[in-house]
Amino acid sequence: METLEAKMTDGVRLVFDRFDPVGPSLTASVILLHGLSSNVRFWWPVARLLSEMGVCTYTVDQRGHGRSGGASTPMGVDQSAQDLMTVVRDLPHGEPLGVIGQSWGASVALHYGALSADIPSIRPYVVGLVDGGFQAMGRSFPSREEAHKVLRPADIDGQPMSELEAFFERRYEDWDPEVLIAARAGFRVDEEGRAYRRLGIADHMVILDDLLDYEPHVDAGRLRSKLLLIPALSGDPEADEMKTLAAGRLLAEAPNQGWLRPMMGDHDLHAQYPERIATIIFESLSA
Repeated sequence: METLEAKMTDGVRLVFDRFDPVGPSLTASVILLHGLSSNVRFWWPVARLLSEMGVCTYTVDQRGHGRSGGASTPMGVDQSAQDLMTVVRDLPHGEPLGVIGQSWGASVALHYGALSADIPSIRPYVVGLVDGGFQAMGRSFPSREEAHKVLRPADIDGQPMSELEAFFERRYEDWDPEVLIAARAGFRVDEEGRAYRRLGIADHMVILDDLLDYEPHVDAGRLRSKLLLIPALSGDPEADEMKTLAAGRLLAEAPNQGWLRPMMGDHDLHAQYPERIATIIFESLSA
């Protein structure tokens, strides 16, 4: 793995990682995007597996997240998609064949695909959405105030990191232990062992408000890429049917169609089942 940096048009620096192919190369590359208040480490197991399959893989800490700069700068789906276009222009081997995002990162991937639809030199072949970006999120709530009440993150700044680590161990019990490192990477820790979010709540809410206004069906209709949809199913028949139908409707909007691959599991499917997610991505790139 090689860690790189790219300078955005407003001077913000993004940090991203390159996993070179191991063994025979598929002559394909893919970018993996994390979700809101997350970081690239949740994607690293998938990235390593894809590199072993011959796929050059990049993981990007998006603006304000992880190791990247950009705190308190303009944020949202469009800004992050524009950032991604800047990153792609600096890649040594040109446009990746796939851009795959999870949760909020799925919306960024979809918007990036729409922005690049009429630019053949940077148009991806596959845009992948892992449990996110399937429907207009703002329409799920009766008001913006209610959405804020439900979705605002807990104010845990200053809590002992040891308490958070105990929570992560319960939250990710029976998962690959590497996910614990990824969860810790979302926080900085002071000399007294107190944890603080790397993406502050104010910035989180700016991105959330933007996401509540985002209309994925508009972007899906603009795509020239194939669309890969991987909804995470919970086992609740009604909720799973609604999510699968929403994903199916979005797929129907995509002119070149693609694949719908529902999977039982957690919202963080990519961290829970990296082998299965890597295989699905590889199959879509190879199709």
